[in-house]
Order: sequence, then C-alpha cells, then structure tokens
Amino acid sequence: MSKAYQLNNIHYSYGETFSLLLPKLEISSQKITALTGENGSGKSTLLSLLGFLIAPKTGSLIFFSEIITSKQHQNLRKQIGFLAQKPYLFRGTVIDNLNLVLKIYHIPKNQREKKINLILEQLGITTLSKQQAKTLSGGELQKVALARALIMQPKILLMDEPFSYLDQPSIQLLEQFILDYVAEMQTTLVFSTHDRLQGLAIADDVISLVKGKQIKSPLVNLFKGYFEGETFKTAYLSIFSITSIKSATHVSIDPREIVLSEQRLNSSMRNQYQGRVIAIAEENNVIHVSINAGDIFQVMMTKQALQLLALKLGDIIWLSFKANSAVIF
Repeated sequence: MSKAYQLNNIHYSYGETFSLLLPKLEISSQKITALTGENGSGKSTLLSLLGFLIAPKTGSLIFFSEIITSKQHQNLRKQIGFLAQKPYLFRGTVIDNLNLVLKIYHIPKNQREKKINLILEQLGITTLSKQQAKTLSGGELQKVALARALIMQPKILLMDEPFSYLDQPSIQLLEQFILDYVAEMQTTLVFSTHDRLQGLAIADDVISLVKGKQIKSPLVNLFKGYFEGETFKTAYLSIFSITSIKSATHVSIDPREIVLSEQRLNSSMRNQYQGRVIAIAEENNVIHVSINAGDIFQVMMTKQALQLLALKLGDIIWLSFKANSAVIF
C-alpha cells in the first residue's frame, strides 16, 4: 500500500510549553486516518505539519515518496483541502465564498457555477447558496467550509475536529459523506476527533497522541492506575500486561481485541472479568457494547456476533483480553 506521508524523527515545539516528537509515522494514501487524543496532545499541530502550514524543527517529511523542503510548502498546499476546527468565511453569500476559491485557482468563469452547484448538492446544502455567511449557524458554517475545502477536489483532505458543532443527525450524514467521498474520489483523508470510538468506527487507521507522542493504542478503555508487582492496578481491577513500566500511570485496551462470552473462557487470556451490559449502540454497522466490570469497558463487535450472543441490557457477561492487548504508558 502506498504512503501519502512518511514522517521520520519529526520534532516541533512551541517554546518550552509543548513538543511533538514522532520518531516514525506513516499515513496510507486513499485511506481514512483518525487522529485521537486530548486537547493539547498535538493533533492540530500534526495536521498543520501535514498541511504544510508549518515546518518541523528537525526530521524529514516525505510526501508521496518525495522528501519535502520548506521551499515547496506553498505549491504543495494547492493539493490539500484543509477544514479548520473554527473555520472563517468572508463577507457575502455562500456562493461568493466558493466563487472566491475558484477565482484564486484561475478557474474560468463559465465553469464555476457547475463546480459550485455540484459541491453544494454533494453536501446537501444547496438551500444555503444565497445565504449570507454571517447568518449561518455553527453547523451550517462547518458544512460550507467543507464545501470550500473540497471544491477543487484536493489530493489530501485534512479536517480538524469536523464534528464539533454538528447535531447527531448531521454527524451521521457527515460520517457517511466522508466514507462515500474517499471511496469515490480515491483521496486521502485525515481527521482529528475527541470521539475515539467514532475514529475506530469510520477510519482505516487510528493515530493516538498523548502529550505530543504517539501511543500504540486507540486510547479507548483508558484507565488510570499504577503498577504493583506484575499487574497494573486501576480503581477496580488488576490488569496483566506484557509491558512493565513502573512509572506508568495509564492502561488502554483496544475495544476490538476484547472477547465477550456467556461463561468464563478456558483460555490463555489472563485478563477475564465479569460485568453487566449497560449500553448497546450501532455506528456505521459496528456494534458498541458498554460493560460495567467495575471499570466501564467499551467493546466493538459485528452484528452477527451480537446476534449469536443475544445480548441485551442488563445481561451478565464475561469479557476477556490478552496481556499484550493492555498498552501501558
């Protein structure tokens, strides 16, 4: 699989307050990649690096097999659509804002109307075409800004917290649009999100950041605690891990690596806990099950697996996972 980006020994810092340190990071082309992490973890900084809005202090950034220098940034930005977390629109109507982009890219006047109508239709916002930008709601502004980012059919689409200002129906529509758009246009999409389960549900790959460093875990089922002997102690559980980091303060278990069963398994999996089903939800054909085993676990499974277990709210169930599924940091 070809790589859109390859980052090697990247370091970017804001004085002494924050540093992004990425020894090795790859992002596949024509795929969806989610960036997850808390505020201040480095998601926006990484998106700015990928969008060539800033340059790393040290290290190399390879873009489609070409090592990039800061002199190339301005031209490369033309291949990238960027949706900021808090986008800004210029005065005038929605059409005026989209028309300005086409003017900047020297698109002939007789071709602009067709491009504008097409992108408005794709995003389901044709009714906003003549509305003044200053009168748009937060969700409407987000959609128009996305239309502006997509109108030139960029090679790369970067989205910083694109779901922040949307209600649940709009979130579902945008998720489906993202999936359909990447499949149809064969583009590369990278988006940041606070909703880690959402990232797992719609992305091909997930990159998790903690204090400027990549953690090899989606940061779901994230529990605080400490090491005691060979186990990591959370508020309620003792979790076995193949990694022993005495200074560690967190453990995370990938929800896709947890096995559910009606009975305790006769298995080599050292982590087995009994809990109660407290929520069942579906997103993009993926089932999310929440289980209270002292700590609250999130489990992802298929519809078929759910039907086989015949799970319902209140059921008592066993959850199991291997020691190497528990990422300690």
